[in-house]
Amino acid sequence: MTIWLISKYASPQKYYFGTRHFYLAEEWVKLGHDVSIFTSNSSHLSNQLPKFKSKVFFEIINGIKTYWLNTVRSKSSSGMSRIFGWLHFEWQLATLSTNDISKPDVVIVSSLSLLSVLNGYRYAKKYGSKFVFEVRDIWPLSAIELGNFSPANPLIYLLSLIEKFGYKNADVIVGTIPNLKEHVENVIGKTDKCFCIPQGINLDFYSEQEKLNDEYIKTNIPSNKFIVIYAGTINANNPLQVMLEAAKILKESPVHFMIVGEGNQKMSLMERAKDISNVSFPPSVNKNQVNHLLSFASVCFDCFSSSLARYGLSRNKWIDYMYAGKPIICSYSGFQSMINECDAGSFVSYNDEKALASEILRYLNFSKDELEDMGKRAKNFVIENRTFPFLAKKYLHLFAQ
Repeated sequence: MTIWLISKYASPQKYYFGTRHFYLAEEWVKLGHDVSIFTSNSSHLSNQLPKFKSKVFFEIINGIKTYWLNTVRSKSSSGMSRIFGWLHFEWQLATLSTNDISKPDVVIVSSLSLLSVLNGYRYAKKYGSKFVFEVRDIWPLSAIELGNFSPANPLIYLLSLIEKFGYKNADVIVGTIPNLKEHVENVIGKTDKCFCIPQGINLDFYSEQEKLNDEYIKTNIPSNKFIVIYAGTINANNPLQVMLEAAKILKESPVHFMIVGEGNQKMSLMERAKDISNVSFPPSVNKNQVNHLLSFASVCFDCFSSSLARYGLSRNKWIDYMYAGKPIICSYSGFQSMINECDAGSFVSYNDEKALASEILRYLNFSKDELEDMGKRAKNFVIENRTFPFLAKKYLHLFAQ
């Protein structure tokens, strides 16, 4: 098959970080398919993408035909500059000469930007291709519920029309989140064309892990403690105050809490924790050192606050925790997946410090073998169900019939 994949934010590992688009495409190429990715050289996430003066820069990356479209760069993840960047990308895509590009059997559009739905559908109709709409972030609902935009806002209203158009006209709808179907059915009614292909794991990345140096371990990781580690971004969506309150309840126990990461709420959280002796904020580590850091955990912790949680999560953080072979306790009141599917941990009600403290004490009383068994189930689950070769075949089956 000839597959076109359109996503403004698709990025290969070659340019600092790899996204699922390229990892899936690599597997499709290995299976003998012809894959072209259309992406932008401008992202607020990285300054390392290709720079060029022409309209398009073409290169082949691990067998993937990659078309970089030259677009203006937004400096942040919000504001009108980001919207203008979306519009510029769509203009470049709409006016791209495709005469020398193999005609697609399927066109996949991966949001964001939601505007790509229009170009993707147009190309699918032009070439008689199947049209696949992949949703990685539910827009404009995210802007309404997290950004406090009114549904009557003209831009939000326009995006809602495009979203509905995409759902109605897609041959297949793919969500990275497990309960997207509920949202889709709220928009267009009953459907049997919505499926979940979650975030995946690149095993090659974990084979290149680095160890923490001895000084870091000696200075920051307490011995003879039951260690609960949170590793990740510290912001409003990950409200770690519940972790501090649980730490206060457990101050006389051998439990120690480590919070490792950066974010706009780190300083205020550190201020709140300054008199809590069993909480520490070790320096952040490189991404390729996280696996070694997690090896010192007895249990890993996560929390998430958002009304969108009712549609579930596909957290890269959970993949990191599970591949490290650690049980997970998650303060979360949304749609449950992954952790409960393999009995590798538990969910407690969001922002309930007493329930969290009680659950940690329950784990404290587990034997070492019981904790290790949970960790093994977690690691086996992601290796068996979240590798890109597995997900790519599952994805391909949705439109290769």
